[in-house]
Amino acid sequence: MDQHTLVVSCVEYYSDLKAIPSDKVFAAFERAGFLTMILDSQKLFPEMGIDFYIGMVDGLTSLESDSDVGENTHHEERSALAAEVIALLMKKHKLNDLEACEMYYHSNTAASVSDEKTGFYKKSAQEIYELVEAE
Repeated sequence: MDQHTLVVSCVEYYSDLKAIPSDKVFAAFERAGFLTMILDSQKLFPEMGIDFYIGMVDGLTSLESDSDVGENTHHEERSALAAEVIALLMKKHKLNDLEACEMYYHSNTAASVSDEKTGFYKKSAQEIYELVEAE
């Protein structure tokens, strides 16, 4: 699994588990140093699946939910969409995995994708990419 897909998968899965918008999860992971920890752990344990990383993060944090439980139920769709958008950002701006994740998750568009009420998670990767680029 490439680095940006791992970061996106962890962020979106944790977002779903804790019912916290994914842009807020990404910001919390950044502040707590979890992104570096996840990527460093992947080098040590390349065979491990997403549950390993989520368990590691869950054991280190006590993020409280600020949204209704069950509100964010489309983390797999958001994960696939975000990974595609991030790949486009990497290619266009010649960014590494983490830089492209930062560009995406720091955007207003990512906040809209995180809020399932907007329906942005149903848009194409190209549409989301263009929105991020327009910011």
